[in-house]
Amino acid sequence: MNEFSRDRYVAHGLVRQGESYLFLRRRDGRYLGGLWDVPGGTVEPGETPAEAAVRECWEEAGLRTTVGDEVTHFENADTNGRDLTFHTITYRLHLADRSPEVRLSAEEHDDFRWLTLTEALDLPLVWHVARTLGGEQR
Repeated sequence: MNEFSRDRYVAHGLVRQGESYLFLRRRDGRYLGGLWDVPGGTVEPGETPAEAAVRECWEEAGLRTTVGDEVTHFENADTNGRDLTFHTITYRLHLADRSPEVRLSAEEHDDFRWLTLTEALDLPLVWHVARTLGGEQR
């Protein structure tokens, strides 16, 4: 990714265990605090979005994963009026361990749940997760 690009990339991962997926609650007082999200974050220079999704899952939940298919790719303008386009990309992430143990990044999240897609739709979700799950239900 070019540092002078007018595009910013954020990558996320849908982590599945059986019929359930991992959801993380964003800590109050932080951006989108109190809402439920999936592991993810900003793509760093020299990193692909797929690599970022795997890295963020490790940093935020302590889970080792491998990347699968791209699920969604949303584009939106910067909400602060800057001349930027944000790309929010979600991938399927496959667990590398059979018995994973979630270890939250306490700075960013204060709770986690393994839920079915239907159960997750009852939570207050970050916008891109709600849109992604709507597509996954079909």
